[in-house]
Amino acid sequence: MLKDQLRQIRELLEQIEAVSDSVADEDIDRDFSALELPTIIQEIVDDLQPLITPYDAAFYWYAFRHSIARDGNPHVRLSTRKLQSGIVKSSYSWAAENKIAQSKVAECLRALVTVGALRKEGEPNRQGTPYRVLIPDEIEACRKFRAERTSAEPEPVIADADIDYYNVHENRVKVFERDEYKCRYCEKQLTRFTATLDHVRPVSDGGDNSLDNLVTACLDCNSRKHHRLLSDFLVES
Repeated sequence: MLKDQLRQIRELLEQIEAVSDSVADEDIDRDFSALELPTIIQEIVDDLQPLITPYDAAFYWYAFRHSIARDGNPHVRLSTRKLQSGIVKSSYSWAAENKIAQSKVAECLRALVTVGALRKEGEPNRQGTPYRVLIPDEIEACRKFRAERTSAEPEPVIADADIDYYNVHENRVKVFERDEYKCRYCEKQLTRFTATLDHVRPVSDGGDNSLDNLVTACLDCNSRKHHRLLSDFLVES
């Protein structure tokens, strides 16, 4: 009788976990598309990999592969036990299985959380611990590293008034980086794929595409401001 009760409890727990996972999936933000993947991968190689160890990178790429790269969903469950094999071989063991030590896996996951590449999203269950996989635009350490790297690259001297910071992709990125990918109106943290540019002084009122006349904005604030002057928008807000 006790065995039957335990079996029923296990079945109930499995049903609860399945329901909670399906509910979580319905609320997931799907910010990424296949067209964005080449850019994201390039930024991971350029801006994240130099900040982490080879082991950390292997586990990050595994998490990325089973989240954003699979279906645009940045959430994934990671099991320490499962990550011990099939991801990367240990440098310290010549055994046939050559598994990574469980403590080493846990250490790498902690390192990825510390640098901001992973964010724990809930409590673990038998399928693993839920994490959100972040991309370099969302990671402060990567944004700082990118800024330091690009600042060392020489740029041609061109008058700011002659530079189009609105229509040229490379220049749009400079505005986003200046504002740290945050909406200048509501302070929401954005990414290169969710950020928009807004004219401080509308073009219809004589505004241009110069650096000083553009700010980073979320889609909601940009839509609400539309063609109004910044001062009018702030007063109404």
